[in-house]
Amino acid sequence: MTRSFILLLSVVPLLVYSATEEALARLQVVTEILPPYQYIEEDKQITGLATQKVKALFSALELSPQILAMPWARAYKIAQTKPDTLIYSIVRTPERESLFQWIGVLLSTKTFLIALQERSDIVINSPADLNKYRIGVKRDDVVYQHLSQYPLSRQMVFLPETETTLKMLIKQRIDIIAASPVHLDFMCKRLDCDSSDFRYLYELKDLNNDFYLAASNTTSKETVQLLRLALAALEKGK
Repeated sequence: MTRSFILLLSVVPLLVYSATEEALARLQVVTEILPPYQYIEEDKQITGLATQKVKALFSALELSPQILAMPWARAYKIAQTKPDTLIYSIVRTPERESLFQWIGVLLSTKTFLIALQERSDIVINSPADLNKYRIGVKRDDVVYQHLSQYPLSRQMVFLPETETTLKMLIKQRIDIIAASPVHLDFMCKRLDCDSSDFRYLYELKDLNNDFYLAASNTTSKETVQLLRLALAALEKGK
């Protein structure tokens, strides 16, 4: 038993842990490919900045649930309907608050609207200015949900992954995408482009840019509480 887990047991009633052991063994985890936060290595193993934190949490609890990577819309749906299911990296918003049980923050970032450097004609002073351009988004992604408050439905082009939105931007099939600087840099290494090829148009400051680990509402409250305590213990022990 790991030191982190021993410390955790000191603050978690044994009866609560015993009641959740079986549920913990049933846990499954869903996510999307979102490098460098989560991505597949050449050996087919999922890794990344957020994945490493999730795996550290499981290691502290001596668990090894399967982590399934899939398009975001599918992961988002599964995490709302399947018991004993966790999802990451998910942004917490008022619209999503009641849809999940929120375990804790894995990391934070910033999200920008981005265009090709050569597209000097694109000027964005607010999201309302986007109605002139084609915007690459992922269905049920937080950026899509955020921009849906504006009359932009005809401008949105739905794509399965953020990396696909960048490919479409490079091919000039869309005009604007949303990404963080660290995400853009990482994708450019994979797609043989350079971050200097792009221009940051506008920061989506209204977005909560904390990436969470969350659980389906049908996951037991005891399991969620144990995971919250374990994640907090790991963060405290840094």
